Amino acid sequence: MLTLYYVSATLVQSWRIQRTCKKITEQLAQSASIAFYTLQPGGEDGFDATFASSELCGNRNAAKVTDILWLHGNQRGCCLHPVQTLQITPWISFPAAPSWLPFAYASDTLSPVTTPTDNKLQPRVTLSTDSKQHLQLLLEARLEPQGDADSLETLAVRLEDYGKLIAWKVDSHLAVLIETDVQHFTQLLIMTFLQNNLCINDKLPLIRIESVLREGNPQPFELLTNHVKRQSRNSAEIGAESWQKHLEDLRALGVLAHQANEFEQQKQRTESKLGMRSMEQSPVGNTKAIAVVEPTTKATSPAKVTAIKPLPSELEKIAASKAKPKPAEDSNKPIAAPSTPAPRKTTPTKTFVAVAPTSPPPVSASQGASGSRPRPILRRNKDSLGESKPLNVLVYSDSSSARDSVINTLEQLLERDVYTVYALTPQEAVKKFWLEQTALLVVCGSVSTSVGQILVDYFLHGGKVLSLCSDILHFVLPNYRTAEVREHELVQFSYDKWQRVKMMHHIFCYQPSPVKKHFSSDSEESTVATHSRNPALVCPRSMEMKDLIGHNHKLDVQVLGSEETWNTPSIVLANSLQSGGKAIFSQVHLETSPSEFEFDEVKCSILKQNERTRLEIFAHLLRKYLDVDVQSTQTAAGAAPGAGIVYKQAYFLGRHESKFELLEKLGSRCSGSENVIVTPKLTLKFCGRDDKPPTASTNLLPILIHSCPDDFSTVDYFDCLKTEHIGRLVIYAPVISSSMNLINDLELMHGIVVLPLQQTAGMGRHNNQWLSPLGCAMFSTQLHISMDTPLAQRLPLLQHIIGAAIVNTLRSHPQYRVLDIALKWPNDIIANGNNKIGGLVVNTILQGSQAIVNIGSGINLNNSKPTVCINDVITQYNNRHPAANLPQLKYEQFMAFIFNEIERILAIVQNGHFDYFYNLYYDLWLHGEQSVRICLKNDEEKDATIVGIDDYGFLKVKLASGEIETVQPDGNSFDMLKGLIVPKYH
Repeated sequence: MLTLYYVSATLVQSWRIQRTCKKITEQLAQSASIAFYTLQPGGEDGFDATFASSELCGNRNAAKVTDILWLHGNQRGCCLHPVQTLQITPWISFPAAPSWLPFAYASDTLSPVTTPTDNKLQPRVTLSTDSKQHLQLLLEARLEPQGDADSLETLAVRLEDYGKLIAWKVDSHLAVLIETDVQHFTQLLIMTFLQNNLCINDKLPLIRIESVLREGNPQPFELLTNHVKRQSRNSAEIGAESWQKHLEDLRALGVLAHQANEFEQQKQRTESKLGMRSMEQSPVGNTKAIAVVEPTTKATSPAKVTAIKPLPSELEKIAASKAKPKPAEDSNKPIAAPSTPAPRKTTPTKTFVAVAPTSPPPVSASQGASGSRPRPILRRNKDSLGESKPLNVLVYSDSSSARDSVINTLEQLLERDVYTVYALTPQEAVKKFWLEQTALLVVCGSVSTSVGQILVDYFLHGGKVLSLCSDILHFVLPNYRTAEVREHELVQFSYDKWQRVKMMHHIFCYQPSPVKKHFSSDSEESTVATHSRNPALVCPRSMEMKDLIGHNHKLDVQVLGSEETWNTPSIVLANSLQSGGKAIFSQVHLETSPSEFEFDEVKCSILKQNERTRLEIFAHLLRKYLDVDVQSTQTAAGAAPGAGIVYKQAYFLGRHESKFELLEKLGSRCSGSENVIVTPKLTLKFCGRDDKPPTASTNLLPILIHSCPDDFSTVDYFDCLKTEHIGRLVIYAPVISSSMNLINDLELMHGIVVLPLQQTAGMGRHNNQWLSPLGCAMFSTQLHISMDTPLAQRLPLLQHIIGAAIVNTLRSHPQYRVLDIALKWPNDIIANGNNKIGGLVVNTILQGSQAIVNIGSGINLNNSKPTVCINDVITQYNNRHPAANLPQLKYEQFMAFIFNEIERILAIVQNGHFDYFYNLYYDLWLHGEQSVRICLKNDEEKDATIVGIDDYGFLKVKLASGEIETVQPDGNSFDMLKGLIVPKYH
């Protein structure tokens, strides 16, 4: 009976497949789109066209389901009218096969077939010679490969066996476009959806196959790769950690492709506009030059106009704009909301609502009216680097485990909220952009000659270096040799007041002269000699060496610590007498934690006994010789990073109707009836009146819906808030890992803000560390921007708009306009010409007909570390001008003022008035006529002068020849104004 049942079921399934394939062929002949897709477990769409068609299709909203082809579990198949279109200009072409990008795929040809008369390469796929049979397929897959247990009964379907690979993109999932024909399309459906085998290359779970009409051409992979780092993937089979690095590489390529596409679109729009203008204005010929503003830091001077090559018309509007005087303000008001209205009455768009203006704005914000304080002239202090940014502590290591050990130890010892700790790669070391903002360089392991020379040059010119078991010693002290001891050897050494301490020693020990080439702890002679010799070998106290440009430097050398097993130096100090540079060389593993030797009970036990001493010695070296601020021994010793931080519950503030509207929207993300939402980095628990909040932690945030915090004045905040959307809903979190963790993985409400009082793991650009001390005014907000609005066409400008709004919150205020607060491109907020006091990060996700933009920002308001803060600047101004008596800014008021200004400027921009933004931006930035060094497409470096930004926020510079180039950063994390390059795709 079972056999009969199996045969019957097989026949029925075969009949279903044949019937489905026949209907597919018929529908394709009628210019329909065929879509097969999967739903989330438990989901039910009833063949809703908005689910049936991909979010990537441009006419998705017009799609209608005309026929049902397949229904099996959570799998669907249907016909859609009209044919769905797919714009692929921001996509990336496939590299030549075989390749591992974006997934592993085989060669276009099969292995040679050899016969007595033939020896040819056979093509992998042969499509129909009838071009009418050809079609384009969009395939989408999740980015996490199936585990071995999930794929035991499935064989990955290789896409290259069913058509020509055309283009791909990666965002929340992988999207691939292939060209195929009807026969191969039906074969692909049979091998996947019709046989419930949803697994493609790299074991990626397939979620969609849809026939589409392709529009445009992808960005050439070969051109993009000229401008990105070498791909990390180098084999077909890779582990989980390598896969995540691979995804990072793919997303980096995707960002570059998007930028290239935007650049091309802007160029086409500009050329179109210029063509129309020249036809109207110059019927004889296209010889008329265009006026372009060159921004200047002198706010009181008119914009300088120069005849150059044709440029975007928005800059022309700036040159033609006229300044309007601003009415007098009452400067005696105590912290009034800034008066920063729109330039004209605007019709609000459906996404933003403009704040009602109170007075017409000036075109030049520097031109104050009589009776109000004039703005200071913004200046750029290029020569003053002290405390301009939080100082970096960089770790260079050839081993990831050693690097992690050093970073963990440094996080225990360094003074809180003073330093940012980064890993330094060989590629970054060679570029030298890190030199000026580095307080300490820690070097572990082997160093190549090219990198070693640069690190030593940093030391010779005043840098501080800590070498932990590194051969960089030989670059600085070539007279020293190393004698080999046994690897992972416990040795007894003495340093300062710490005597006969047992710690792990490197495989080599220092030796000023080659007395012995090898030592052995088993040698009786060696043991006796150890007790009879002097405490340490005598080493040269001075020597000379040359830097990279040939200048001599005198070094003073002294032994700080000696190991007593071999009686050789273990810690050596080298001091540059001219520059003050200092380098400490330790062959003792000061970075090694006892936990790294848990497999060896004896060593682990001894290291645990000396753990406090290890941290004390490490901290003493940093503080006494390398001028690094460290925590007190009692605080640092034995304390894990983040120890002492108490996480607290958060509060949901705003109108109750808006709160419950959001909770209802999030209902599908909640686990059960507990109002628990799980995201990759943070679990949220919304708590009602009768709920007992769970204990807050770094991964769990309870949010009280009906309570108000004691340390945040809702009265001050909402009294100052004049917006319609931004800041109306607030999640106030006294202590949180990162406010971005709360919004990054959720679709919330337009304008919601998260206000953290303190962050334990703040994130900056490219996931860089962001210091978040108490007193820093931080916020994250989520904006929803409709794709049919003006700003959606220039989304990269948004970070510059937000930065301008934050700075203009103060610069347009009747009292605080006198403060020297300015913008540094692209997103730094600067006080007094060189002190960084804030910045922001912007992440954008395109979702259907809207862009979801997550913005995070932090501004030093009440924290004097790591640089300076706004209230310090106010105090300094009052000291210089006693009659001014500017009041200190309150946190709640300052946040409300910022949100008012953000919504106001966004409303102006969304109504198409980009000229207002550009004029304001140039009035607030520091880069007028600044000289920079750029790298051209042929890798030639030239000097240039900054003249503005383009429609996507990239810098526009003018070469000595008068030619205008658009440049962008090369990806370094240290100074984005260094390493500027002309994109090779433009």
